[in-house]
Amino acid sequence: MLGHFLIFCAGLTLLSLGADQFLRGATGLARRFGVREFVIGMVLVGFGTSAPELTVNLAAVVHGRYDLATGNVVGSNIANIGLILGISALLAPLVVQMRLVKVETPLLIVVSIGFLLLCLDGVLSRMDGLILLLGFAGLITLVALDMKQEPQAVQSELAEAVPSNGRDMAWIVVRSIGGLVGLVIGAELMVDSAVAMARLLGMSELVIGLTIVAIGTSLPELASSVIAAARGQVDIALGNVLGSCLFNLLLIIGVTASVHPLPVANSLLWVELPAMLLFSIALLPMMLRRMAIGRTEGLVLLFAYVSFIGWQMWGAFGTVPAA
Repeated sequence: MLGHFLIFCAGLTLLSLGADQFLRGATGLARRFGVREFVIGMVLVGFGTSAPELTVNLAAVVHGRYDLATGNVVGSNIANIGLILGISALLAPLVVQMRLVKVETPLLIVVSIGFLLLCLDGVLSRMDGLILLLGFAGLITLVALDMKQEPQAVQSELAEAVPSNGRDMAWIVVRSIGGLVGLVIGAELMVDSAVAMARLLGMSELVIGLTIVAIGTSLPELASSVIAAARGQVDIALGNVLGSCLFNLLLIIGVTASVHPLPVANSLLWVELPAMLLFSIALLPMMLRRMAIGRTEGLVLLFAYVSFIGWQMWGAFGTVPAA
């Protein structure tokens, strides 16, 4: 067990480093082609923080670990809201822009409901994957149309969130390729070790995906949101979480289901997916209460997430049927 856990940690480290280097290489290429800094911050940083989920899911599908793939995305979204927003709000109150209340959060709720409806027949087919990818294309189009309307302060925050990477083209290419290799190898190590640990512990691959793997692949979002919150860049902290959730449901699952249809476990359909939806819906009253997610709301979110993880562990090791 210790050996598999160490391999998992090594894969997670390689995955995180690979994502960082790939993001730096991608932003370097974008700069060379004259893409504006705040555009890079809104789009490429979102891709970069979602890269671990995508590579882990593709590795899981290649090895036939479909429950792990779906569990990873659902668990990552729950972790994004409960764990990451909870910790970020404890560090500094997150002031909410009206746009988040009128557009992004309702959009996340609608997408979550749509995703749940697609799962009702017990499988995410290739057609479902295509529908999700079309939704992602619509999301990117919406972002592109609204970019120029962002306040200058928000644009400045987005620009500051873009990592530095140097200007040498050869170094940029090396970073991009090296980061991609790190992502692939790290994902392989994580999936193999996670499946091995699940077997040794008697846990389902779905639970492993919902908990250990989901937390691991959410670490880039946790790091970027916590740093942003500590710096007072609340738009980055909130936007990063909501954007990552939308990326996960539309892009990550869209690509994964397009590669191979994903069966949807009954427990996922009736327990974890409704839980994911409830976490998303809960954001609205929290935001509207004072137009801020403060430390009280942060504690509530964190407590809800710890309770969710506790329920999963109790289901795996206790008397409650495994989720």
